[in-house]
Amino acid sequence: MKLNYKNFVIEIFKDNNFKLDSTDNILSYFKLYYSDNDDFNTGYFNNKIAVKIFENSQEISNVIICENGTTNGLVSQSLFIKEDKIWICIGNKIYCLEIPSLKLIYHKKLDSVINFAIYEFKDDFIIHGELEIFRITKMGDIKWTFSGKDIWVNIEGKQEVEIKDDRIKLIDFENNEYEIDFNGIEISEK
Repeated sequence: MKLNYKNFVIEIFKDNNFKLDSTDNILSYFKLYYSDNDDFNTGYFNNKIAVKIFENSQEISNVIICENGTTNGLVSQSLFIKEDKIWICIGNKIYCLEIPSLKLIYHKKLDSVINFAIYEFKDDFIIHGELEIFRITKMGDIKWTFSGKDIWVNIEGKQEVEIKDDRIKLIDFENNEYEIDFNGIEISEK
């Protein structure tokens, strides 16, 4: 995935061939980020996301982020760019990196299983996890969480999270519909 931000081109992709401490890696990275020392000690990660920043067609910074857990696809809803920062959902973590240096600002575990999407909401974010919906600050502090009767995945193609003018509409796996206010308090359930 390639994105334009200010005068930068940001390239984000899975580097499934990357192996920790291998001299056979096709690509090399300036920085490596991970959140669990036990995973680092084993050297095995199933989520390997590379981020590269280019300015005037020259690569100026790059990083590989390695995590274990459920693998999610890189889609436009799994990342957000603003205010010289990029937030990326990787497995059950959220990573926030500075642009253009890709310096790690923070990483935080949110959902127990996986974070699917990140939506800007006022000065915060709404995070669509598999088990919970979160409202977090841009610095990763959790303001509230909301759980339903089932997971926040809908196989019938209905939109699981919809932010309205005065509420948030949610649909779970069993098609239960919920409406919550902006403080995470349930208004209704069908």
